[in-house]
Amino acid sequence: MTGRPYEVVIGIETHVELATRSKMFCGCNARWFGAPPNTLVCPVCLGLPGALPVPNRRAIELSIRAGLALHCEVPGHTKFDRKNYIYPDLPKGYQISQYDLPLNTGGWLEIPADGGGTKRVGIVRAHLEEDTGKLIHAGSHSLVDFNRSGVPLLEIVSAPDLSSVTEALAYAEALREILIHSGVSEFRLEEGAARFDTNVSIRFTEGGEVRWPPQSEIKNLNSLRALEQAVTFESQRLWEDWQAAGELRTRKAKITVGWSPETGRTFLQRRKEEAEDYRYFPEPDLVTYATARETVEAIRAALPEMPEARRARFTAEYGLSDYDARILVSEPPLAALFESAVREGGADAKAAANWIAGEVLRSLREKGLRSSEIPIRPLQLAGLVRLVTSREITTRVAKEVFAEMWASGADAAAIVEARGLRQVSDEGEIARVVDDVIATETKAVADYRGGNKRAIEALFGKVMGRMKGKGDPQVVRRLLAEKLGP
Repeated sequence: MTGRPYEVVIGIETHVELATRSKMFCGCNARWFGAPPNTLVCPVCLGLPGALPVPNRRAIELSIRAGLALHCEVPGHTKFDRKNYIYPDLPKGYQISQYDLPLNTGGWLEIPADGGGTKRVGIVRAHLEEDTGKLIHAGSHSLVDFNRSGVPLLEIVSAPDLSSVTEALAYAEALREILIHSGVSEFRLEEGAARFDTNVSIRFTEGGEVRWPPQSEIKNLNSLRALEQAVTFESQRLWEDWQAAGELRTRKAKITVGWSPETGRTFLQRRKEEAEDYRYFPEPDLVTYATARETVEAIRAALPEMPEARRARFTAEYGLSDYDARILVSEPPLAALFESAVREGGADAKAAANWIAGEVLRSLREKGLRSSEIPIRPLQLAGLVRLVTSREITTRVAKEVFAEMWASGADAAAIVEARGLRQVSDEGEIARVVDDVIATETKAVADYRGGNKRAIEALFGKVMGRMKGKGDPQVVRRLLAEKLGP
């Protein structure tokens, strides 16, 4: 936060649900979002007496994959522990998690640094645990939905290496891309399947001494917007509290706060527990694990191309700008659509990138779809791009064709032929329309000849409108300029 009298110190604990079909310790469906309350449950995830957990092998493998993608070390031995605390959405009264022997330790990822270049952000650990249920507050009552209880959850803990809100957002985006591209998690923030617990503190010099008061942990931030607003507010609140000789001057430990988007403020939840308060001990119903090196190396070898490498390749191989490459690589289906359209369909790379960044993303937003639900296939997109780059149809017509492709699944060429949408390039036909527009649009013509050169755009629009968007734009502009004179 440049220009402020303190440095912000940020560390982020990111909780992501893994891309498994079943829960961590039982066979219940892990795709809980949108299901009727308490319908995806069994004695194990409800914590009923006598029910025993059985570990999800796929969740363990995905956790190791995440660690390797984040340059972590995978220790030779790991185990699960009981983390004991009482909360209404925790049916057993404890959470099966990992304490001193996590699956992954000591990794890193790189982000754009505030001062230019890149910054390496440390990953302290990435450990596997089970998610809790979900509280639903209704007036003066609270209800519990246990559908989410037991879903595999990977907690990724960063080092306190982030020095601004901008860097915190860059870290969250980079982590999201890595986990999505590696197939570990869909990172569905909007569904609560990814959440941030953000540790915020301030460091400054006072009286010749460096001061670093205890931090605040902002719990359960479920959007990048919430992360940005909450960190901004809480860091400034800590500074103002220190300046006002508030409780921060005497506080010895960190606190846990929540974030209210309605009020734009944080609020105190509790004084933070330390590790001993959770009374960790090895989970007695599960054995310890010795991760075979062969398994680790097989998972490493199967890692796909990571986002940073894919961006670099897109700029080098296809001549894209860094901006275009970042948009395409933000979601694997977008990158796959682009690359297949170019490689297999012969589409111009820049034109294909523009269509994906423009019409494809706009249509996804308008229809509330995910990138994995794009109905247009790569060869269909390539066919549309070729029609535009070969000047067989205009861009305006192409947008109409794209909308019909999206709705019907038909190929661009078939739509163009069926509706007679091919571009008119015959100069005689275009000239007749240009002459008619010049004769009837007398005010725009007078404005242009009077020095308002922008008036030609109104005339251009009239010509294209009369030709239903099919006139060759280059020919239309040239004939207008020639007939109107300098």
